[in-house]
Amino acid sequence: MNENPTISVVMPVYNAEKYLDKAIQSILKQTYNNFEFIIINDGSVDNSLVTIGKYKNQDERICLIDKKNGGIVEALNDGLKIAKGKYIARMDSDDIAFINRFEEQIKIFANNPKIDLVYTDTMLIDKNGDVICRSWRPNLEKTLLNLEINTFVPHPTVMFKKDTVINLGGYTKKRPHAEDLDLWLRMINNGCKFFYLKKYLLYYRLNPNSVRANICDNYWYKVATRVITSGYRVRVFKYFKYLNSKERLILLIKMLFPQSFFYRRLK
Repeated sequence: MNENPTISVVMPVYNAEKYLDKAIQSILKQTYNNFEFIIINDGSVDNSLVTIGKYKNQDERICLIDKKNGGIVEALNDGLKIAKGKYIARMDSDDIAFINRFEEQIKIFANNPKIDLVYTDTMLIDKNGDVICRSWRPNLEKTLLNLEINTFVPHPTVMFKKDTVINLGGYTKKRPHAEDLDLWLRMINNGCKFFYLKKYLLYYRLNPNSVRANICDNYWYKVATRVITSGYRVRVFKYFKYLNSKERLILLIKMLFPQSFFYRRLK
């Protein structure tokens, strides 16, 4: 497929040995295979580097950067610096890409040359890999208007033009733990075009050990809320053990009175 544009997949890794095999395999099995796979080991102290090395020895498309821990922004920019592809596909080390993800996204760019970034829908999975629900999100217009309230552009689903992001200075540390939101806002302010591909092309893991889970006091409340808005109300009880009594009460109201102010405000 050399006549097709090259994709550079950029995946930072930090202590992800538990999920890393499936994440890497999901990329190597893509139906669109003209890509390089840049994996940045950001100072992992578990066996992540060993796992990456195993796959690097099997597939020449893998490019490994092994560095001291510097955080996700530094790792992402290191990947961007050496990327050779026209497009950058983001990937997280605990998620699983659908086998046709790249094929579907590259079609959008081929048919819409003015598009700068394509993001997709996700299926939410728990720490064991079990499917929780389909992740609900608003349309593109509402998403872009309310980015700072709810960032419904899942970072590990995006594919964007490398030159566009390089020209904007890459990722920054201006918003701690929200480097993706910072980039989306800069792109929008500079007239970049987003495309919402309404297909489920990534299993997005709700990982209780993730950075965002540990910095957000109400992380699991937000998770349970997403389950309700996605139409899988019964499954919300699975997360009640993580919630306080007030959060449980609010969720019960949303479930029992779906036309209430609470539910309308949620959507």
